[in-house]
Amino acid sequence: MLITGPITGVPTSIGELRTVKDALPGTPVLASTGVTADTVGETLSIADGVIVGTHLKYDGVTWNPVDPERATTFMAAATKARAEMVV
Repeated sequence: MLITGPITGVPTSIGELRTVKDALPGTPVLASTGVTADTVGETLSIADGVIVGTHLKYDGVTWNPVDPERATTFMAAATKARAEMVV
């Protein structure tokens, strides 16, 4: 189940994400808009995964190419969040 914000790049509501996750136990739930390096930890504390696009682009602009530095920063934050969940 994909939970989105109102438009591309706008965050998924954490409250809506939690409501859907609670209502559909056993169903994978993913946040599919607006996840950033700053919010991926909180988002993954509820969601089973995320779909990321705009945040990884140069200047956070949807139509720009992927910025390797942004992608590296995002993946470091996501990896850290997942590691903290295992502990």
